[in-house]
Amino acid sequence: MGFSIGTLMEACLLFVNGLAVLQDYSPSLKPGAPPVPRFLANIGWTADESGYGKDTSIKGKLITFVNAIRTVTRVPLIGVNILTILYLIFLG
Repeated sequence: MGFSIGTLMEACLLFVNGLAVLQDYSPSLKPGAPPVPRFLANIGWTADESGYGKDTSIKGKLITFVNAIRTVTRVPLIGVNILTILYLIFLG
């Protein structure tokens, strides 16, 4: 396995998949209960702290970047993952 454009694209896809699954909070299973803090909330990287454009710090920009990736790539990422899996099964 050498270094090629295909492996670089696969690494980028894995990185975007990793960002897409990060969550601030997940809904509680009990009705009326507050949301359960997840990974990003536990390390203090929630959208409430970034202020969406008000904060110009690196942390605020990274929080906005992660939230933008999660929002924009959710649906297209499913198709790209399916195409990548089919490519790797049949041609890989």
